[in-house]
Amino acid sequence: MKKKFLKSLMSKLLVVACAVTMCVSTPSINAQAAETTLLNTYGSTYGYSGTCINLYQLRDANQLAFLKKHFNSITLENEMKPDALLGGSARLIPTDQAKRQGYYIPDNYREPYVPQINFSTVDEVMKICYNNGLKMRAHTLVWHAQTPSWFFRSNYAGYGGFVNPQVMDARLEMYVKTVMNHVYTNQYGSVVYAWDVANEVLHANNSGWEAVYGNNRKNASYVKKAFNYAYDTLEYFKLTNSVKLFYNDYNTYMEVNDVITLVNYINQGRKVCAGVGMQSHLGTGFPSVDYYTNALNSFLRAGFEVQITEMDITNKGDYDMANYAYNLYKNINKAKKNGGKITSITWWGLSDQTTWISNSAPLLFSRPGSPKQAYNKVIQAYTEVIGQPGSNPAPQPQPQPQPTQPSGQNVNTNSTANIANGWYYLKNTNSQKYLTVEGNKAAAATNVIISTGTGVDGQKWYVENLGNGYISLKSGLGNYMLDVAEGKGDDGVNIQIYNAYAHDPQQFVVKNTKKNGVYTIATKASKEVRYIDVYEHKKADGTNVCQWLYYGNPNQEWIFEPVQNQSQPSNPQPQPSNPQPSNPQPQPAATGLKATATINSWGSGYTANIKISNNTGKNVNGWTLKLKKSEVKMDSSWNVNVKESGDYYVITPVDWNSSINNGGSVEFGFNGTGSVSSNLYMDVQ
Repeated sequence: MKKKFLKSLMSKLLVVACAVTMCVSTPSINAQAAETTLLNTYGSTYGYSGTCINLYQLRDANQLAFLKKHFNSITLENEMKPDALLGGSARLIPTDQAKRQGYYIPDNYREPYVPQINFSTVDEVMKICYNNGLKMRAHTLVWHAQTPSWFFRSNYAGYGGFVNPQVMDARLEMYVKTVMNHVYTNQYGSVVYAWDVANEVLHANNSGWEAVYGNNRKNASYVKKAFNYAYDTLEYFKLTNSVKLFYNDYNTYMEVNDVITLVNYINQGRKVCAGVGMQSHLGTGFPSVDYYTNALNSFLRAGFEVQITEMDITNKGDYDMANYAYNLYKNINKAKKNGGKITSITWWGLSDQTTWISNSAPLLFSRPGSPKQAYNKVIQAYTEVIGQPGSNPAPQPQPQPQPTQPSGQNVNTNSTANIANGWYYLKNTNSQKYLTVEGNKAAAATNVIISTGTGVDGQKWYVENLGNGYISLKSGLGNYMLDVAEGKGDDGVNIQIYNAYAHDPQQFVVKNTKKNGVYTIATKASKEVRYIDVYEHKKADGTNVCQWLYYGNPNQEWIFEPVQNQSQPSNPQPQPSNPQPSNPQPQPAATGLKATATINSWGSGYTANIKISNNTGKNVNGWTLKLKKSEVKMDSSWNVNVKESGDYYVITPVDWNSSINNGGSVEFGFNGTGSVSSNLYMDVQ
């Protein structure tokens, strides 16, 4: 679509703080319908219910509260596009300075300067998302529009000639990897779960990209390179199982074959593009529901994951839009129910007050809190095809669920265990550490890790038997449950906490082992073939917990230690008491603050990622790390301040990562030259 601008706004948005319902009869009737939202219908089934947003809206408490009621994913309308990060004219800094600031400078980058990238808005948005349990689609890295012309020209000057493809390759790699590195070295970067790596390539008229690389759009070499640079970054951060890369375009229903050709070209050699972002700027006059649905099903049959990324519906009135939306969403829901890999639906704006389409009312709400007929019809389409929120139309498991695994994989033939309802600490037998909500933070999508037992609420789990051999595990932090991220069945998918729905990603099967009182925990999301697993068999505090194919190793074994004197919750609701587990009783780590290093060497240099973990039993505000200069030679660093003092580098935090909650951690990194030992001396206080 063309460049997006907001309509003129009222000076203040009116926000109605009432719940959106499908029924206006007495509150005691049909309580389930009164709670129906986009979030607990589409968000629950598809993984992400999204909207388009801008920073000023996220800063507004009323708009943010309304957003959180219906959506768990946001896409920035304009503020993450290249022109927003790079600016209208180049702000050049020396390449050496850029390296010190954490920019990624590839070996083939020969220019003395790089353009400064302004991440201030992105950083603030990620923090707001993190603190409010929201996820984020990153939009977009490569686009022919809203990319400044100077980015393609000699010396980054608007009057210069276009550079050659070799120079542009280096610039492209620098930009893609610098932006993504910045996100994933940021403490809030985990909110970004998908990237529109390339946007609207099939419509790249008169673009700087084509001026440099030519206009072979279905086999665009720069697009394939951009995806590979992005995928390399995900591999470096071990995020290929949890973060997906998409090709995003409009009018995809008119260009199905061209889109499939381009994505298949991108994936030649290795699959780096998960699939298609279908911008869905639709109209009740065109495309027809069947025309759109045929395109959607074509992408699904091609093996692509589909995210509906920018939906709005131009219409002739409320009834016209409601009728179209109902028929459209019945078809979308049927495709999902039939196994289609549709993982996100994003409406392009909170309400008609903030749509980019002039003189139209193309969204589900006339203003935040005021649903239109189309909203009710979209919900109706869901309940008619999928069922009521919380229902599970899929075939029910047998009383003793057994794994169904491909031949050649390990099969867990152990019997299903019976764990009584109640509060437990879950201790891993390999590390003797406890299943812990990272940072003891009560927020949806917070990662789960292992840490030394301290008895905090984030280490308490309420077992509730759901029938048919399944249990849920509710966190002591409140109305959150242990959850498989996005409900995915792949190896390495993160285990987190999320709003308590007890749907499939929040159901588990406990299996006996040969050791009395020791169990494995299978995930329903993987059809019971993958188990709660401590990543890479590690034992250190802060190690991530994920799901992995069954091997029966100690990093997949857990002991359920009853929490003493904890009253039974109501439905269940954790109580405020804070008893310590017994036999054995977890104690705060004796070492207090601890530093661990992960080294990635490439011969003449290396990148070090340092994690500072807090197991002191209390929150820490401020820390200092010393590294021996005889062991490392630091070239550049990010997210910290570095000074030299005698034989040491003295490293201190920046403002945002100076505080570490008990049980939490922060990370930073640096590049070094020469060789480095895997066993660094690290003194942290």
